[in-house]
Amino acid sequence: MFVVIGHTPGYLSEDDDPATFEDYADAVAYMNEEAARYADDADAQYRVEYGWASGDNYAAVMIWDEAKTHDLGFVLQCEDEDR
Repeated sequence: MFVVIGHTPGYLSEDDDPATFEDYADAVAYMNEEAARYADDADAQYRVEYGWASGDNYAAVMIWDEAKTHDLGFVLQCEDEDR
């Protein structure tokens, strides 16, 4: 079972019921969709970076706007609940 958690760096997730998936590919596809949705802002210049197999996470996505000084961005991470 894979769970996708989204949060602002330095803060806990506000989602009490994160998205869960049986299949890793489905979890990563969901992360990609959420990253695209978050970065879809005509007034911003969001940068999206992907990390794979970092720490205990199977995948992670960091989204932020470099033009905004105080934009902490948003992180999506996929974790294996069975580990």
